[in-house]
Amino acid sequence: MKLIKSLSPLVLATLIATGCTSTGDNYGDNGSYETLSAFSAITHPSSWYKDLFDSADATMQQEYAILVARSYIKEQNYDKAEVWLKYAREHAITQLEESKVHLATSYLYYSRQLYQKVLEELKQVHPRSLSRLESANYYVILANTQSKTGSTMEAYHNYVTLNQYIDDFDTATMSKNQKAIMTLLLDMSDAQLDKILAEGRSELDQGYVEFARNHRNHSGSRLSDLDSEWEDRYPDHPAKLLIGTRLVPSSSGRNPVKFSSDADISHIAVIMPLSGKLASYGDAFRQGIIMAQREKGLTSSIRYYDSNTEDVAAVYNEAVADGAGFVIGPLTKENVGKVLNNGVSVPTLAINSFDNVSADNAYFFALTPENEGAQAAKKIRSDGHYTPLLIVPNTEKGSRIISGFRRQWDAYSGTTDDIIVKRFMNKQDVNHAISEGMSYGSVDAVYLCGSALEVSVIREQMDAEYPGNRAYYITSNSNPGNLHASVTKKMKGINIGDLPWLVEDYDLKDDISDNLDSSNISVLTFFAMGYDAVSIVPELSSLTGSRRSVEGLTGNITVDPDGKLIAGFQWVTIQ
Repeated sequence: MKLIKSLSPLVLATLIATGCTSTGDNYGDNGSYETLSAFSAITHPSSWYKDLFDSADATMQQEYAILVARSYIKEQNYDKAEVWLKYAREHAITQLEESKVHLATSYLYYSRQLYQKVLEELKQVHPRSLSRLESANYYVILANTQSKTGSTMEAYHNYVTLNQYIDDFDTATMSKNQKAIMTLLLDMSDAQLDKILAEGRSELDQGYVEFARNHRNHSGSRLSDLDSEWEDRYPDHPAKLLIGTRLVPSSSGRNPVKFSSDADISHIAVIMPLSGKLASYGDAFRQGIIMAQREKGLTSSIRYYDSNTEDVAAVYNEAVADGAGFVIGPLTKENVGKVLNNGVSVPTLAINSFDNVSADNAYFFALTPENEGAQAAKKIRSDGHYTPLLIVPNTEKGSRIISGFRRQWDAYSGTTDDIIVKRFMNKQDVNHAISEGMSYGSVDAVYLCGSALEVSVIREQMDAEYPGNRAYYITSNSNPGNLHASVTKKMKGINIGDLPWLVEDYDLKDDISDNLDSSNISVLTFFAMGYDAVSIVPELSSLTGSRRSVEGLTGNITVDPDGKLIAGFQWVTIQ
């Protein structure tokens, strides 16, 4: 019996958004087309769809403009996607054409993790006028966004509605939709499950709830017996595709950390290194807090304490004695450990993290290597790649990146057997890693870790020795920043995932240029963390134990059951 942890619905979104469900498209042997529509599968580069648009008659150009825009969204060339969506919007005549433009625009915003804008676009779509494929796209993007923003019950009902728009012969996509539904149900409370039953919408809902409770409460032979009994009662239920699969909640049955409902967040203490070798980071963090107060109109009074001392626990106690109802900090893992051992007396957001450590009122905000690897796995899989090659330094950090990647990939696939991992310490190792990795022959994506210079050299060598169509990915560890143009030129076309603050233009960067070195990625990173740390304090109570998220400079932030703040990366293509 295969063990499947709760799966993210993002995989399902990718399958449908790129048209991997049966669409009725009929491609000729020479790559030409016989039937294409605005939401057909994206199987070619954007240049191919531009040629299609240019050769089409006027009656099809509005439809094909959407297709071109979607190909650019898939390539993460969002500026060009917006240009083509603008054309489609300006040439929309009927209500149906307008709905298609809004639907395509919602995918643009979803790709950029702008979930509120996704919902605004979808409100302007008229679902009844859509085709079967367009309806599938509508319901999956709506359900995914609702799941991301904490509207769990609404997401559940829309995933269920999606069932009827998936092709009867497309069991792979139908199975993934069942896993998306079960992901929500397994993490629901008993009260929420009872509410679904009380609403009494259909026998379908009753079957889902029973299936979820069986898998949440039983295992082994007892679960096998229950699955058999369940199938006898619901022989035509779509969830029967999951029989033989062991499903568990994403929280593995743990209770989420608790946030004191009476916490006084009007007085916040910040414990950061304000002297010593880490002072530049502490100062950048403080500047981020100051800017967030100004930009967001935060009214909490904030007092700063220097953590560059032998007894940081005493500093923590002093801050609480001074009236702090909430503490942000400290920074280093050693100091965070001292505070935890001392006892967390008020809600505390530490700027570091530990594995397998949780405590009520203790939260952890860290940009860890594990998260870096997990973000890469999410992106690569959501782009439709199934055999990734990882070339990673043979260091402790490299091991942690691989661990995060494997964990996330397993959550999607239930296996890590299709991941190829090669390590390196020197140039000779790199040559060996490339030749061994590419010997598998089926590599469709490459995740490179290392410095920007190392990445540029590895990519250049791979393209020269093994020409072919494969996608390259890097994360924050390889961000080229303001390196010489000769390095960034060699990285053209690579997909980079990092903090939105580091890969997008913000007016705030001009505002801080007089106080901080805006060319220093580490300094900019700590500024963003300070900005988000103080901004999220009023949100922690509602984020804890929910699927809700907030958008920040560091990414789309959620809180897991252990109190860890997880920031989703923004992905762009280096131009």
